[in-house]
Amino acid sequence: MGAKVGGKKGGAMADINVTPLVDVVLVLLIIFMVVTPMLSSGVDVKLPKAKTAEEEKDMGQNLVIGVKGDGSIYVDKTKVTKETLIAEIGNQRQNRSLVLKGDKAATYKQVREVIDLIHENIAGTDTMMLATEKIKDGAAEGGN
Repeated sequence: MGAKVGGKKGGAMADINVTPLVDVVLVLLIIFMVVTPMLSSGVDVKLPKAKTAEEEKDMGQNLVIGVKGDGSIYVDKTKVTKETLIAEIGNQRQNRSLVLKGDKAATYKQVREVIDLIHENIAGTDTMMLATEKIKDGAAEGGN
């Protein structure tokens, strides 16, 4: 690093070297781009599509219950059985809202059984969010 001295005018000239600043900002941008997808809660499931879905970012403030197509149930990323579901939700809930992610391959009956178990056994679960994937504008309505 060097400093310019004022030349004929005399005195030091205060120029800011922005190259290190740009380097730091780019590194932070890359870190955020890599970490952000990892912030989604719960187990990965293929969500059903809906026209009326409202987008809400989950930054860990919700407790996610996932129901996969094979009937397996997850609380966040922990696999549970129907018998241990209520206890696991009680251990992890801590006044967080509940989000139910039903796999596209899961049957209505599998998802409904989980909803009923939660509703019957946990006080204060009159409201539960259901996760869906919003149909993008211009996407074909038929098919997947």
